[in-house]
Amino acid sequence: MKTDRNASLGTKTKARIVLALLTAFTVGSLLDYVLPEQQPTRRLLENDKTTPTGQGKPVMATFFEPVIGGCCGMTEEGHQNLVKAWESAWQSYGWETKVLNEEDAKKHPRFKELEQKLIEADVNGYNQRCFWRWLAMAMDTDLNGGWMSDYDFFPLTLTAKVGKELAANPGFKSWSSHVPTLLHSDHHSWNVMTDLMIDTVSKDLDVEFISDMYLLKYLYEHYSEADLGISSWEMLTYSGFPYKKEGDDIYFDCAGATARLGAHLSHHDSRKAVNNGLFPKVEGVTEGNLGEHMNKRAEAASIMMRTFKQTCSQ
Repeated sequence: MKTDRNASLGTKTKARIVLALLTAFTVGSLLDYVLPEQQPTRRLLENDKTTPTGQGKPVMATFFEPVIGGCCGMTEEGHQNLVKAWESAWQSYGWETKVLNEEDAKKHPRFKELEQKLIEADVNGYNQRCFWRWLAMAMDTDLNGGWMSDYDFFPLTLTAKVGKELAANPGFKSWSSHVPTLLHSDHHSWNVMTDLMIDTVSKDLDVEFISDMYLLKYLYEHYSEADLGISSWEMLTYSGFPYKKEGDDIYFDCAGATARLGAHLSHHDSRKAVNNGLFPKVEGVTEGNLGEHMNKRAEAASIMMRTFKQTCSQ
């Protein structure tokens, strides 16, 4: 069962994040980055000149296995376009990218066991795929483990240089608390967490509904951080498109965006953005048409990235 947490963990972790960000930029970058609660004034430069090139680039992985006919308000083509936009965004920040799929997950010796449990729990195709990604990452042969993000998660301040600094710490690290949109873990901790998920998931589990997000939350609430191998459990991601509205004026939230590693453009938050008039203006999309907007998340993400670099680098 859960034990008392080390009260200083959050402070120490945040100190490491600040150190990583400070060391990620040259003196010429004039870095003035601080954490969200410290009212950040740093504006990320468009190009981080210290980003490593060639060998030694960090790798950001995601998982994509198409749901036949599409899902979550998007067509298959819409999802595929979003994956391409995700790859382009991370590569522009100095990362290599890797897209894992069902075949990678099936290499795990417990794949069939998990699949049977998910079928018994009546988990839909989309959420089954969310579980599969854990198995795919656990099968990575790199003993140092690796990074994984959703393919609707886009970098803001998480350059390759910052990523290498944050990855230097061992253990399981979530930068969006129980929402598994941006994770890093060493090989051992990936396997610990994956095995616990397979052991725990069942149709009788007391969660809101069966998904990897709610299962991760369940594990965090029922085990100690030491048992789970957690070394960082933070909320350093922006939920949705970083735009705000004051009256009739819409502006890019540079203060919030530069205080976050990246933005999670989830289907839930994208719908909210459409309804609130905060979805980026995409050419050819009918105003108020939710379906058209959702299918253009890739284009909207690219607009967001350009706006961030142009607006928040001043």
